[in-house]
Amino acid sequence: MSTAPVPAATRAESTRRVLALAVGLASAALVVSTAPAAHAESRAAAPEDLRIDELKRVYLSCNSAALRGRLDTAAVRQCSVVYEALKRRAFDGDFGKLLAWSRTQPDVRLKEN
Repeated sequence: MSTAPVPAATRAESTRRVLALAVGLASAALVVSTAPAAHAESRAAAPEDLRIDELKRVYLSCNSAALRGRLDTAAVRQCSVVYEALKRRAFDGDFGKLLAWSRTQPDVRLKEN
């Protein structure tokens, strides 16, 4: 049985998919943890109703929660919606741009809530 090397493009796509999933999970956590407090008067605010800076804040909060394993199914779903809205509205649908921006943000994983 021979094992052929995996092309770099295939590895890059695999890495991208994993990161996209992690980002989606992280986004869900943020929405669950911050949306009720930030939008008490409108808990059902759709991501499309949020300003881009609010979407970014929610995304980072989701990311932090996902990294700490604090997301339930509903949070994962909501964070995924926030992630997609942020990617589309702030980064022209480009995951690479969103990832590059997120890497410039303070490391929220170290903060305990």
